[in-house]
Amino acid sequence: MRASTLLLSGLSLFCAVGTARGASPAESVAVESHATGRQLKIEGLNAPLTELKLSDFDGRDLSGVLRPRTENGEVQVALARPMQFVVKPREIGRIALRGQEKVILPGGVVVPLIAQPDGSTDAKSAWFRLTLIASPMPAPWSPDSADYVTRLTFGLRRPPQLSEDVALERPVIVKLGFNGLTAADVPAIALEAAGLEHEKTVELRFQPRTAAPTLLVRSTISDVDLELSALARLEVRPLQQSMLGFGLETVPVVIESVLAHGAPLAMDRATPVLVQVSRGARLEGEQVELPAGGSSATVRVRSTGLVPVTLTASAAGLTGRAVIEQQFPAGPLIAALLGGALGGFARRFLKGARRSRGKRHLIEGLVVGLLAFVAGVLGVGYLELPAAIVATEAGAFLTGALAGFAGVTVLELLAKKPANADG
Repeated sequence: MRASTLLLSGLSLFCAVGTARGASPAESVAVESHATGRQLKIEGLNAPLTELKLSDFDGRDLSGVLRPRTENGEVQVALARPMQFVVKPREIGRIALRGQEKVILPGGVVVPLIAQPDGSTDAKSAWFRLTLIASPMPAPWSPDSADYVTRLTFGLRRPPQLSEDVALERPVIVKLGFNGLTAADVPAIALEAAGLEHEKTVELRFQPRTAAPTLLVRSTISDVDLELSALARLEVRPLQQSMLGFGLETVPVVIESVLAHGAPLAMDRATPVLVQVSRGARLEGEQVELPAGGSSATVRVRSTGLVPVTLTASAAGLTGRAVIEQQFPAGPLIAALLGGALGGFARRFLKGARRSRGKRHLIEGLVVGLLAFVAGVLGVGYLELPAAIVATEAGAFLTGALAGFAGVTVLELLAKKPANADG
């Protein structure tokens, strides 16, 4: 075996200087490396040794073993034996993700290969690189889960001429952190081998807190900060999260166009807003629009039942959604019953009323108070009567008391008519 001759060809390595300054993957440097004896020379690498970190898979510094040096502007390392080692920029770079193309992340692992005994091939080395695809990107808003959603696919890239039986000594471990965004923790990803079939995909659901939410990628062979992008959206904000059902209450709802991190997004021109309300409520008034130079508008929603109400708003390709709970009007109902009972019972204190019928008057007042409450509910919902009649405890109590008193009186008069007619 010609272990003394190593040839490294057709490889690419990110320039550590360019990466630290935010260089894109397209600005990577084409690198050719070859060895003279046991010395591996990497041509075209214009990063000073002070900006490179050579280590093993556990992150232990290998500078003392590899003895890197710069000669005639080229970086060389000494290979006493074939071994895999990791090269990373010392400074963590930053890459802005704006599209869905595959990104080759800075750094990598060098794998020296031994020549064939028959001399048919020379010894050579290859760079394994960490890749990432974020899709969709910019991330879209999911109204159902109230967060942004994208899928992150990590993989390992090998040169196409490299034999498939060449494997890494250890799996590459990728860990994710967050800066300027809120998201659930993502378990560490283990990449066993290169190739599409070995790629790993995780779903990232997040809420940006700043204009530049950042995904912190920390792995065995690459460390980089990735700036995520996300689409604007409509924020639908009910001024209260619940309302009395059966048409007894209306709730103002603010609809605002915002950037991903919540900052207002002013409209270039007046933009109509399509608001859809699920069964159980209805919009009051006409459809609204976001004014030119403004970012928000307000609509009012009236309840018509008891089921949760879903409001969906869309304007200029932006969407948003909110849910308002509807509550059974137990408070006003109880107040109406108490008022009706009190009004009916008060009938016994009138001149000429039979004191023995007090219990009967109380029950009649309860019934009349309940009927008055139902009539009030229907009146608010369909006859546009003021909601204060039955929507508040005070209004319901007063309505029930008056109805109870008057209703018991009417019932007594109706009960006396047949007797008067017989006389």
